[in-house]
Amino acid sequence: MMNYHFTIPSLLVLVIIMGYYFMRPRIPIRMNRAFLAILVIDICTVILDLVRNRLGETWQNHSPVLLWVFNLLFVCFYLTLFYMFFVFSVSVLDARGALRSRLHRFAPTIYYACIAVELSSPATGWMYTVQDGYHPGPLHFLMYACAACYMTFPLIAIYRGRRKLSGGDKTGLVALQMIMIAGLFARFALPNYLVMDTFSLMAIMVIFLSFQNPDLFLSDRGYVFNLPAFRAVLLEWHRKKRSWRLLSFVLQNYNEHREIFGGQQMDEALALINRFLTDTFRGHCCFYLRNGCYAIAGPEEEMDTDQICEVLEMRFAEPWKTSAGDFMIRLSFLRSDTDMHGYPVDRLINTLLISLDETGQDPQAEGKLVLSDSMEAISEKLDVRRCLEKALDNKTLDVFLQPIVNSDTGERTAAEALVRLRNDEGKIIRPDLFITLAERDGYIIRLGEQVLEKVCAFIRDNDMDAMGIHWINVNLSPNQFMSREVPERFQEILREYGVSPDRIHLELTEQSMIDFSLMKEQIRALHEAGFEFALDDYGSGYSNLTRVRQYPFSNIKIDMEVVHNYFRDRDPLLPALLQAFRKMSFSITAEGIENAEMADALRDIGCDYFQGYYFCRPMPMEEFLRPAS
Repeated sequence: MMNYHFTIPSLLVLVIIMGYYFMRPRIPIRMNRAFLAILVIDICTVILDLVRNRLGETWQNHSPVLLWVFNLLFVCFYLTLFYMFFVFSVSVLDARGALRSRLHRFAPTIYYACIAVELSSPATGWMYTVQDGYHPGPLHFLMYACAACYMTFPLIAIYRGRRKLSGGDKTGLVALQMIMIAGLFARFALPNYLVMDTFSLMAIMVIFLSFQNPDLFLSDRGYVFNLPAFRAVLLEWHRKKRSWRLLSFVLQNYNEHREIFGGQQMDEALALINRFLTDTFRGHCCFYLRNGCYAIAGPEEEMDTDQICEVLEMRFAEPWKTSAGDFMIRLSFLRSDTDMHGYPVDRLINTLLISLDETGQDPQAEGKLVLSDSMEAISEKLDVRRCLEKALDNKTLDVFLQPIVNSDTGERTAAEALVRLRNDEGKIIRPDLFITLAERDGYIIRLGEQVLEKVCAFIRDNDMDAMGIHWINVNLSPNQFMSREVPERFQEILREYGVSPDRIHLELTEQSMIDFSLMKEQIRALHEAGFEFALDDYGSGYSNLTRVRQYPFSNIKIDMEVVHNYFRDRDPLLPALLQAFRKMSFSITAEGIENAEMADALRDIGCDYFQGYYFCRPMPMEEFLRPAS
């Protein structure tokens, strides 16, 4: 007699899992379809196992044909269940980009061969016979061998693609295979106990908790999908080369709304928007990405983006009613076309998010923009970010030096350090591109420290006095200067390289003078440590003489635009300004000197130092050493 104690509870739990799974939204990807097939096939396998064993115990009361039918069905479903576990494992590996093994290509051959042997058993008796009940045939072991293959193949693939799998993915996949292998041994060792169903249930629980819990792909603000779900869907469509359309939109001034109305009310509004999307666009996948950014995706032939835009515009023309009141939200759209297939999915997603963020912060953004219009620009930004991250990690930033010339002698007396970044081909990236990005994305502090380290190493390794170089100017960005760790960190760097602080002059722009109290505190701390200061680009901002004299600047650098404007109309303002600076004991550097006429005129009105292409362009440190050799 068979022991059925393990089977009935397993069947009930499977029904509960499948019911819960059907009640929750699911993204249309291969992994989800494989898991749903596993649930359905496992329930059928459990039922067929119960029926076939019960028929086998009472075989005298039934036709042999009935025994053959149910046994054939059971073995087919049993082998199919193991095959679907294999398909699920392959789909996870493929989704993670970790499927390097080719075993999955001929794996169906094993499945079809075993099914063929099993279906031939009524004529050959190879797998089993049903005379006087069930009896295993000479090839009965193939059922276990086939199942073992489908658990072993994924283990090989997991090992080969382990570097691309997260710790959770590896744990879940290995646990799945080991549980099913243990179930096979248990079924083989305990043929009178229907324990395989319990092991299958355990494997399904591992899948559910590790990969298939619907909440892993749902936004926490309603029944739309989240960013990981968006990536998973696009990856699958991209691999299948499926034609699809994408419409994205962003809530204008989302962060300001959160600050004005509060997080609770904004979350309530997002929940209303999410519910509207899922109720209105049931045939498409709706995603909440982040910070008020949404995406709606669907098959190209089924998705009318113009109609969806009209529906959204009509709804957002009305207020959203929350418990705290009603408020209006404006939209801006980004629409993609099928040309997006030529871009890697991660690049497409990054471009989309950056474009939506920029559009949402632009008060002038209106209408329906096309994502492909911004792909090239955003791709350039992403390439710049990648090159910057690589250079910062490997400390391969270049530092160029531009001489600062004494106006009386025409000899170089100092230099300004200018950071340069190269792309993969070795070409220099425009400084305004990567410095702006570094300030916005938080890289500027690391960048500034590496520049200072390279300058200190240059001073340490060379005879500065022999070159006639008394100091080197190092720029401090406004964002970098706002960090309270700057004074201590800069002193640590100078101590590490054994450089005297009077060899370093720190350049601050007028934009750095926004936070008056913090700036005074920072300058005081650095000045007490021995650093000198220069005010860079004077005339490009809003500073005034009264404010400038409150800081221990030793040098004022006149912005090149101010210099060039002087030579266009010879306004007397610049000479008067320079005389005022001299009376306040500031030395003066004129930037942007392009010819001898400019140098002579600026010397006559009181400039102490010159900097510009007339004397020398910025050059690599190695080249800077040559004139002194």
